[in-house]
Amino acid sequence: MSEKQHPKNLIPVSYLNAYVYCPRRFYLEYVRGLFEDNDHTAAGRTMHKRVDSKGNEGKAVKKDIWIHRRSVVFSDNQLGITGRLDLLEETDQHPPYPVEYKKGKNPKNQPWLNDQVQLCAQGLLMAANNLPMPVFGYLYYIASKKRVEVALSTDLIETTKRIIGECRKIAESTDIPPLTDNRNKCFGCSLNAICLPEEECVLQGNKVNAKKIIPSNILEDILYVDRIGAYVSLRQGMIEVKTPDAVILAKVSLEQLREIVLCGPVQITTQALHECMKRRISVHYTNLSGRYVGSAMPMFHFNGILRESQWKTYFNERQSLYLAKAIVSAKIKNMRTVMMRYLREKNDFNDKSIFNKMISLRKQSESADSVDSLRAYEGLSARCYFENLSRFIKESRQELFLFKGRNRRPPKDPVNALLSFGYSLLSKDCTSTGTRVGFDSYCGFYHTMKYGRPSLALDIMEVFRQPIVDSTVLTCINNGVFQSNDFLSYQGVCYLNERGRKKFFTQYEMRKKDHVTHPVFNYRMSYARTIELQFRLLAKYLLGDIDTYTGFYFR
Repeated sequence: MSEKQHPKNLIPVSYLNAYVYCPRRFYLEYVRGLFEDNDHTAAGRTMHKRVDSKGNEGKAVKKDIWIHRRSVVFSDNQLGITGRLDLLEETDQHPPYPVEYKKGKNPKNQPWLNDQVQLCAQGLLMAANNLPMPVFGYLYYIASKKRVEVALSTDLIETTKRIIGECRKIAESTDIPPLTDNRNKCFGCSLNAICLPEEECVLQGNKVNAKKIIPSNILEDILYVDRIGAYVSLRQGMIEVKTPDAVILAKVSLEQLREIVLCGPVQITTQALHECMKRRISVHYTNLSGRYVGSAMPMFHFNGILRESQWKTYFNERQSLYLAKAIVSAKIKNMRTVMMRYLREKNDFNDKSIFNKMISLRKQSESADSVDSLRAYEGLSARCYFENLSRFIKESRQELFLFKGRNRRPPKDPVNALLSFGYSLLSKDCTSTGTRVGFDSYCGFYHTMKYGRPSLALDIMEVFRQPIVDSTVLTCINNGVFQSNDFLSYQGVCYLNERGRKKFFTQYEMRKKDHVTHPVFNYRMSYARTIELQFRLLAKYLLGDIDTYTGFYFR
């Protein structure tokens, strides 16, 4: 009854719905394989659970005068489409006809064209698989528990076939369709944080109000486990953390988690790890000093088009240098901003030459003709920054937090211990975010490729060192958050102990949730979301959707 074949070039009928709604959405979902949940899509998936329940696919069930077959799959090479019908219904008086489930309420007037086209395509698939072409179908609206009859007329059939042809043309093209004229559609679209319609207009120089669409917040939490010998397991849909002697430390719902970070000798069961991978929850590993070791992540993102563009740009010296200069310029701006903020608080503006020096180094970096010279300007600005870092610390805290310069691997004093620990967490966040967006984190443009080095993550991380990590460290030091008993010093090496790490995790996550005004789009969002936005903007630049890329800087 059904031809269960799925050639790669067949377009699922659900994507026809996306095309009528917005051709760009179709392109992003079908060609680039991008998808993001929002409240609408998550609710729709939940409501479809009964229809999509496994084990009942295609089985005929007699119910009163109807015969129901749920979740029936049809494909047809000539039409070039494939689809899973929510419900195939028939009675003694009527041959089979499709019923498509929709999560919302039934419309006051006629159904939306995108829903009618999807239903009609299902009818065409039935006819192509030796069933009578239905003359009507139904759209069942779950929220209002009502079904609306849709006549599969000649006009609707011709419209559906035309739309299938238009979808094929877009699928075979490398050019992204323009933004929809009806911008109200963007408000409810789950892909607005990927498409970035208003942001794209701003970058093209158009005068629009970018505050109209604010990218979605990251609401899920990160679970940190750093108790030596702790045991992470799965129990009834919950992540359970126990001590070696089976004392429960924490229980966290998987629905609330985005990442798990295991510090030091912490164990996790295979069952818990498998469930995390299934739910696209990354599990990261660091050592007790905070150094990032690696991650267990879900299957590699299927956006191969983006990674192809990423590597092509890497081998293009001009484009690669352009991106590297954008990163370094923004980083120098951020270092100067931190210096201005803390010296203003201390009223310490006697030596203004350091600020002029930072401006000069930033301008020179923007005109650098090679990555090597760019690294020289970045190194000089970092030296100037760290030479003055001790001036940002209150005199009353100088005895414990005496800073004589940057040192690492291993850190030798409390300030460097805090900075190194924070940079490790930031590296983990940038690696995870880049992978989630679809990048190859090991192919960067400023940092050289080296075995085991997530170069792209380090590129994006550069512009967030000062606004996230350095600001957190300086604020905590000056406000007395950390004391001497938060550190472990031995043979000239200084690390945070368990108590100190817990404090830092709390302060670091609080900082990531702080809101900042974006310098280009002028809306406010969390630092965590800003990291993702930078990756999304970089992706749009690499794919040719926008012509410029700017590194993030705060004011």
